[in-house]
Amino acid sequence: MSTSLVVDTHAHHVGAHAIERIREEGAGHRVRLVTQEVAGRPLTRVEVAGRLSGLPLLPRLSDVAARLEWMAEAGVDVQLVAPWMDLAGYELDPDDGLWLARVQNDSAAELRAAHREFLVAAAVPLQHPGYAAAELRRAVTELGHAAVQIGARVNEVGLDDPSLDVFWDAAEELDVPVIVHPAELDVPERSRRLFLHILVGNPSETTFAAAALLLGGVLERRPGLRVLLVHGGGFVPYQIGRLERGFTAAPPQFRAKGTRAPRDLLGQLFFDTVLHDDAALRHLVAFAGAEHVLLGSDYPFPMRTDRPLEALDAARLDGDLRAAVLSAAHLLGAGPLSPRPPSSPSAPPPRGRGARSTG
Repeated sequence: MSTSLVVDTHAHHVGAHAIERIREEGAGHRVRLVTQEVAGRPLTRVEVAGRLSGLPLLPRLSDVAARLEWMAEAGVDVQLVAPWMDLAGYELDPDDGLWLARVQNDSAAELRAAHREFLVAAAVPLQHPGYAAAELRRAVTELGHAAVQIGARVNEVGLDDPSLDVFWDAAEELDVPVIVHPAELDVPERSRRLFLHILVGNPSETTFAAAALLLGGVLERRPGLRVLLVHGGGFVPYQIGRLERGFTAAPPQFRAKGTRAPRDLLGQLFFDTVLHDDAALRHLVAFAGAEHVLLGSDYPFPMRTDRPLEALDAARLDGDLRAAVLSAAHLLGAGPLSPRPPSSPSAPPPRGRGARSTG
């Protein structure tokens, strides 16, 4: 594979295999499919721990032929597919959450085995960090997954909570990028009006998560950790000065847990291009550096960028910057040259980016 291949680093997938497993076994794990008549047609949602998914189970989440057709039209060669965050399952008991993560990871591994156009980000039951670390290890070393996706928080627990250390340690050891993506958890009705829980809530949640990583010591203690913030990084590129000021000006009881200022840690953060605004994308590239901005689409949801390459071109970046954005997936470690082949469960995971396969 050539490094010139175009990689879409923000897309979601729910495999047909996973849907069937949920249909057949999910009720025993507090996960089930619920079909309702809406405007005279049946729509299926997924109920997790008694909460219905915000959107129906969109056919394009599972339709591989339609996905490949879209990729061809959009000029995308490789797509890094991640789970649908409505199926994060953080509200489930740990054993049930582990079941749901494994079902999704096994299903995504089938997609990867059948179609080399796809890389896979793992799901993990982060409500039990020990289970999450173990499932991440299985997904990477046995299934060949190239990344992991987590929510911006775990119910009311922030990403800097000490209980999550075992997960963060595993992610650094396995040398896989962590995609932070908001999960639709408890959203008040005042936020649902006008689609605000998606339009404003998602970037806000991402900002909370990024601040926790920057100020909470997570990145400082793990210099090898790489984190991709979706939707252009929320408000971080615009409010980094506020985080910097808080690093020195916050009252003692609220002071940052680390010793390095947020700007000093930005090299561990990556951002996607899903911004829907040319000027905002230019600002993001100037803020983060083109090598830390990755092409993304958010396929197949309503807020997706239908033609991510065209959106990148519309920002009118010079040729070197455009090329750097298209190469950034490789620097993150989620490019076509990066995924390691599945290995024996007993084999230790390779350490360092140099250990990655070029197959």
